[in-house]
Amino acid sequence: MPVVTISRQNGSLGDELALYLAGKMGTRVVTRTELVSKVFCGMGDDVLGRLTESPKFFLNKPDGSDRSYKDMLAEEIRRISVSEHNIVFVGMGASIVLADTDAIKVRVVSSDSVRAQRVAKLDNITIDDADTALTLADRKHKRFVSTLYDVDLTDLSLYDIVLNSDHLSVEEMADSILALAAKRELRSRIRQETVGNMSQDHQTEVPVFKNESEAEFARILDMYKIEWLYEPKTFPIEWDAEGNVTMAFSPDFYLPKFNLYLELTTMDQKYVTKKNKKMRKVQELYPGTNIRIVYKKDFAELIERLRQFG
Repeated sequence: MPVVTISRQNGSLGDELALYLAGKMGTRVVTRTELVSKVFCGMGDDVLGRLTESPKFFLNKPDGSDRSYKDMLAEEIRRISVSEHNIVFVGMGASIVLADTDAIKVRVVSSDSVRAQRVAKLDNITIDDADTALTLADRKHKRFVSTLYDVDLTDLSLYDIVLNSDHLSVEEMADSILALAAKRELRSRIRQETVGNMSQDHQTEVPVFKNESEAEFARILDMYKIEWLYEPKTFPIEWDAEGNVTMAFSPDFYLPKFNLYLELTTMDQKYVTKKNKKMRKVQELYPGTNIRIVYKKDFAELIERLRQFG
């Protein structure tokens, strides 16, 4: 699973989500307390106290070091994300530190009134006191991220998904993140596979079907809850003398659960012959690639077979 970073408002159930999600992923939550105590262990209570109280202090450099406290914190976040992969970070600007990675960046929000009710109930204080506490906490969070990383943590473009816990339970939010993570992991795997061979990552933001048969087949797959990707990879199969690709094959569908590429075709023999030739070339040049030519009349039979296997 990809790394997950959770940025959250106080009282939005972000911390509860992190713990529940980590349990579902079979991993752990990396918190501010762990990072600060681990990265700055041995620097003395005075340093730890100032790091806790002042975001600006993170911009200083310890004596004899060419790195600031902020740099040391960011390096540890990146180190953990690489060494443990499947991990959940809460706060500390991890979403910004890991912005250029495949980490799932999550922002958890909730309305002021709902957050105040939760905090008042949890801490046994009045709604007014809860409002005051939340205002101060929001200001401190925003100042911390702005001081260290020069960004506004409320900028929603920083995140892959924003979840409103006014109407979503912790379980529902976790399910949404896990579904996104599964898709991200699949896209990342396909992208990485192309690095090791001559194939090309052909994944697009929006699948645009070339004809109604492809759209119909996608609807059938959806009906039977079979996950699919549309033309995710292109396989070069012929080159000219200068190494330029002269022929390539982009199978119509990929079914991750079955590790199977499918190419739809009509009954016209000239198209069938051409596609069979391309399919054989792919199998020769890219061993282990499973491809099948599917006629429209075979849709139902194929789906039934897939259902029996999964």
